[in-house]
Amino acid sequence: MQQYFIDQAFNVDDLIDLDEEIIHHLRKVLRKSDGIKIRVVSSDHKLYLAELHKDKAKIIEELDEKRELDHELVLAMALIKHDRFEWAIQKATELGVTKIIPMITERVIIKDDSEKKRLVRYKKIIKEAAEQSLRTCIPEITDFMTLDEVSDLDYKRKIIAYEKEDDHKLIEENTDTLVVIGPEGGFSDDEYHKLVDKGFKSISLGKRILRAETAACAALVILGRGME
Repeated sequence: MQQYFIDQAFNVDDLIDLDEEIIHHLRKVLRKSDGIKIRVVSSDHKLYLAELHKDKAKIIEELDEKRELDHELVLAMALIKHDRFEWAIQKATELGVTKIIPMITERVIIKDDSEKKRLVRYKKIIKEAAEQSLRTCIPEITDFMTLDEVSDLDYKRKIIAYEKEDDHKLIEENTDTLVVIGPEGGFSDDEYHKLVDKGFKSISLGKRILRAETAACAALVILGRGME
């Protein structure tokens, strides 16, 4: 069943307008007709079953489903090649991340004028992934941040996935967590030590060297399971 985020609050028995993008997807892409059931999420993160009526949806009942983590799980990921970064944030959304921070590190090269355009596309990818995975919250994506800015963020648990680390043990606690993933080529030694000095716990994700997008998914699976 298709799910859509609606930028307004509503209640059972309300008849709400659907925007043109949703109507186009239902009518032209999926070839759906009046009377089909869809899932809609309100601006206050409540999930409802609704029925399609022309360009509107009749709210039938509120659904009680728990799909979000109990605590905040934040991914700060160094910018990598466009298609690989987009794949990573799509999968991160499916895996339950609550916030994504595109991060600029020493080994990241980015054009000065590309941030705004890329963020618009990232938000679209994240929203579609949240709908596909039946989440009730769309993860936030921040403006681009430097490693220094990320290192100063205040979270109870801060983790760096580092390829030269042997320790693979995580602190077993349900708490707000920030995990940082480096770019192609990894973090420089200076960057690594800066993060450790700022209270980040260095962990290994295994004996093999992972691509950045694979490392992000691996870390989120491990951390997400501990926060269910």
